[in-house]
Amino acid sequence: MVIMNRMAGRERELSSLGELLDATVRGSGGCVVVDGPFGIGKTHLLKVTGLEAAARGLTVVAGRASVTDQPVPVHLLVNFLRHAMPGEAAVEQLAVPGANPFWLIDRVGDLVEVAARRRPLVVALDDAQRIDDVSALALRGLVPRLASLPVLWLLARRPVAAGSIAQHAVDWLAEHVAVRVRLREPGEEAVADLCAGLLGARPDASVLRWAARCGGNPKVMENVFSAFIKAGQMIIVDGAASVVSDGLPDGVLTAVHGLLEEMPPPLRRLLAAAGRLGHTFPADRVTGLLDGPAADVSAAIDEAVRVGLLRRDGAELTFAHQVVGEALRHAAYPRPERAEPATAPAAGDAADGPAPRGRLGPPHSPAGVRVARSAPEAAVPVAAAGPAPRSGRCGCDEVVAEAVSHLENRSAEAPRALARALRLLAGAGRPTEAGRLAEVILRRDLPADVETQLVLELGHGMRAAGNHRLAAGFLRRTRARHDVCELDRAKLDRALADVTKRLGGASPAGPEPGTPSPGCAPGGRPLWTWLVRALAAADQRDEAQAVLDTVRPTTRESCHTGSETLRRGHRAELLTAAGRLEEARAEAEAALRAADRARPADCVPARLVLAHLSVHRGDLATASDQLRAAERLAGADDTARMDWALARFHAASGRPAMMVQTLINVAGQVVPDPLLFTEAPAAAAALVRHARRAGLDAEAERAVEVARRVARGNPFVQSLAAAAEHAAGLLRDDPAALLRAADLHRLAGRTLAAAGAVEDAARGTRDRAEATRLLEAAADAYRECGARRDLDRVEAELRGVPAHNVRPLVPDRPRSGWESLTSAELRVVRAIVDGMTNREAASSLFLSPHTVDSHLRRVFSKLDINSRVELTRCFIAHEAVRPALATPRQPASAG
Repeated sequence: MVIMNRMAGRERELSSLGELLDATVRGSGGCVVVDGPFGIGKTHLLKVTGLEAAARGLTVVAGRASVTDQPVPVHLLVNFLRHAMPGEAAVEQLAVPGANPFWLIDRVGDLVEVAARRRPLVVALDDAQRIDDVSALALRGLVPRLASLPVLWLLARRPVAAGSIAQHAVDWLAEHVAVRVRLREPGEEAVADLCAGLLGARPDASVLRWAARCGGNPKVMENVFSAFIKAGQMIIVDGAASVVSDGLPDGVLTAVHGLLEEMPPPLRRLLAAAGRLGHTFPADRVTGLLDGPAADVSAAIDEAVRVGLLRRDGAELTFAHQVVGEALRHAAYPRPERAEPATAPAAGDAADGPAPRGRLGPPHSPAGVRVARSAPEAAVPVAAAGPAPRSGRCGCDEVVAEAVSHLENRSAEAPRALARALRLLAGAGRPTEAGRLAEVILRRDLPADVETQLVLELGHGMRAAGNHRLAAGFLRRTRARHDVCELDRAKLDRALADVTKRLGGASPAGPEPGTPSPGCAPGGRPLWTWLVRALAAADQRDEAQAVLDTVRPTTRESCHTGSETLRRGHRAELLTAAGRLEEARAEAEAALRAADRARPADCVPARLVLAHLSVHRGDLATASDQLRAAERLAGADDTARMDWALARFHAASGRPAMMVQTLINVAGQVVPDPLLFTEAPAAAAALVRHARRAGLDAEAERAVEVARRVARGNPFVQSLAAAAEHAAGLLRDDPAALLRAADLHRLAGRTLAAAGAVEDAARGTRDRAEATRLLEAAADAYRECGARRDLDRVEAELRGVPAHNVRPLVPDRPRSGWESLTSAELRVVRAIVDGMTNREAASSLFLSPHTVDSHLRRVFSKLDINSRVELTRCFIAHEAVRPALATPRQPASAG
């Protein structure tokens, strides 16, 4: 039995409606129009208000508009009159077939006046966006006519285009007669309360993550959690609810399709096409997938945005509810069916044709049957030259093949993302792992152009790291294909010539086609972890997360391929890189709870994340404990990360020289690991900062040199370009370079690194006002991430700035109105009022567009407005009272 408190976070709306009910009891009338997107809780709000009205002794007439029913609200009122005035001839005349609708509206108005004088009335109409033109005209006439009587109208609707007479009529009521109630996404506390109401238990972090994937939408959450309950994947222990799956249960697909059935057919077709493109996609891509005029597709997009299923940011569209997008992707690319014993199909009868150019082809078993994701003994995908022997030591190849297939289903850009990730991994001194990953990918019978792109990128990384013979083997292997086009063959020839030259003219040798993967050494890390690390380092964190989504716990392999602890630890690393520190902490702690005593080394990533977060919070004792525990368990694969974690700890402990010499020591010939500079872009700048502080100028120069070399080797990775710019800007005291670095870090989604660059730029800026603005921007970013130690440092510096007051976080801050806005929100407001777009404001304030969007949503909620126009009006009105607030680019005042 599902019990859901859908009114969590709606206290203000309920209070306003309660006051209107009380006024109706006292003899006053009115009208309320409840606006809100799909699934936000409008229907439930009407139901609760109707129950409250009945409890106060009011007569309640409730209905829902439908395109197939009789006209409403006239039909509702006729039924009410039949009940309120049984047997009266005037009422019976209303049922005469074919009556003139305008006469009918007039007579209904007369009779409702009589009935309402006897007993106050509430008329609740849901889905008012569906009413017909006649019903809309009836509302337009009846609401003002009955305004002096105790009749309260409650109209709920989704935002729709105001192109019909019906919608113009309702819009007129909303603007001139009605009280308008706009329902928006509930806040974090309200979402937790909604989860608790649905599940009858306290939600833990896993439940809240799923709620976030539902966009906090009550209707979507209800359907998703019901699906988890039916699938037996919701566990409640000691009053706490947990979801024990990271994948969508099958019931969600059915639920999402049920929800979308309520949408018009053009909107359903649009969403089905968008589901193939990923979570965020350009609008023109989805237009290209649909037949019909571009204007019709554009209208469907506008409708999806109004309804609240898509969000628009410039030319890009994003699913408002991540889980809806995921369900649609599953529908567009159904999971492979379980392999059944079968004979090989006749030529031309295979279920899958050749893969389109530019995409990875699907894996096949030798019999031509699609390999199941869940089959534990699935066959290894075959290479073009014949079956490749399977390593008997682990199941890594199958996991990686499945992950690559999953990436293909998510995006047509998967080949490019994989190629760049392998180039980065090979160039960072891990050619063996990059080669093993390439072997698995190349067994998938790729189109010639896709294989050429992957091998050229891989070869570039291997040659940069000095692995010329290994690079030559892959290049020769692809060049031997008969279907390689002349342009690609010329590129391969040039790369082979470069290898031969570097080898001094010797004939290059390398791995032959079909060479089996060597497998993982017993006790080693599974191969998929290197794919995750490479994708994350190449700024492909969504793709890295997609790989993690395919990994499931299993203990049959020697390398513990599906370790839940390892998987959660890597997910915590991705969250940390994105600046989502509290989520990262929850994930890392969950990783330790899932730890397998047989594989304690799998805890290392999670422990290093917790150590990192403890440093950001200024809790060095906890950081030290986590580092000691990780150091006892770390293996060769963890060396670079372990060194970086220890260096950060030394820096936070006030030991800059030790911090630097942990990673680089020119005199002692300690050379920084290139993998560190690819996986931790902040390392180069940190080295320069602390090397200069300790007087280690040679080490600072060396750090900049390595960062530049890594960035040149991977020109497509923004975070590496940012790292090189950041380090060089610190070395040269160049604020302009530091601000460029901040922009690049922000575009790469690395909020904390961007904040660090902005903070460094502030210290190098001579303009005091500009320095203050930059420090405030850095403080906003640290506050958003929850980096307490960094925030304290910047706020202490701001307190030292003359005439600057850091706004204290006092408990009695108003919850609404202008005075409730924080300094961070005020800066965003000023940027928007200046005419900037969200992206322009983000760039100006050194924030991510997501952060600007979050600030704006909170501002709109606090001011009870719904547009930039209204925001500008509020700003101008407030400026008249406090002119100082209107000055852009000034430090925030205490007010």
